[in-house]
Amino acid sequence: MHQKVFIFFLVAAALFGCKPNESEFSRPTIELFTGSDLTQNNEEVAIGGKLSFAFRANGEDYPLTNIIVQRIADGDTITEVDKGIFVEDIDFEDEVNAVKSNAEVEIWKFIAMNANRDTASVSLNVLLGEGVDYGPIKHFESVFIGMQDNIQYPHFLDVNSGLTYTNESVFGNEALVDVLAFVYLTSGVMSPTLNCPQYTTAPTYYPDVANWEVRNSTLYDYNATDNDLVSLDDFLAATNDSLLVNSFKPGSSSGNCKFSYTGKLVPFKTQQGKYGIIRVKHADTETNGYMELEIKVQE
Repeated sequence: MHQKVFIFFLVAAALFGCKPNESEFSRPTIELFTGSDLTQNNEEVAIGGKLSFAFRANGEDYPLTNIIVQRIADGDTITEVDKGIFVEDIDFEDEVNAVKSNAEVEIWKFIAMNANRDTASVSLNVLLGEGVDYGPIKHFESVFIGMQDNIQYPHFLDVNSGLTYTNESVFGNEALVDVLAFVYLTSGVMSPTLNCPQYTTAPTYYPDVANWEVRNSTLYDYNATDNDLVSLDDFLAATNDSLLVNSFKPGSSSGNCKFSYTGKLVPFKTQQGKYGIIRVKHADTETNGYMELEIKVQE
């Protein structure tokens, strides 16, 4: 009897000994780059001044699955980035651009998560400098883009230049595209919709987008759009980027902005971190229709 018990414990010990020890696995890592063109810890930046961060993350023993960037200011935590990814065995590098708020101190926190739900983070402080530093803007008064079945107008838009591209001319210019449009049925109505190459539904309406090497993400503030939070008078009067920056709230943003009807004003932020506002001067609700847009965007 004693021999059987002894053998049982030997087998159990062997089995449990074969179980991986979670402490042996490495947690993910994340680190901030430094450089003259990047915002440094405790740097003083005036209201409206540009903030630029660059970082490297690695999931270590598990795939890297999520990157979160938060801005903590005046007691509020604002999620600037919440990006799902799947990166194995290599470093993931990215950058974040924003502008300084009027908070005396902003804490910027960068968080990496791997598939084991282990996390790592790094943070820095940005202090409020003197004066204001709102910058110049570009203004494109009338830009036409077609919906998915339109054969008259181009479908793809670069908001930095105001240039549009057809299904053919976009070849070699994919990395410049920020905006595309389509119409679809949602909530029982036909919705003219602003979208971007990285959003999951873009290839549904423009299949070639799925094969683009670079698919930019543009975020639209759908809450400001739905609730008409930007006034037309303010938009028309804007001569610097103050209105553009302050109209966009990352907590209510998406790469898909439905119900972009005629008259809507849509705050946005591009992949490169430029803020802007699109005025929808005309939007059809047919798949072969078009949009006419007026755009103000940071230089």
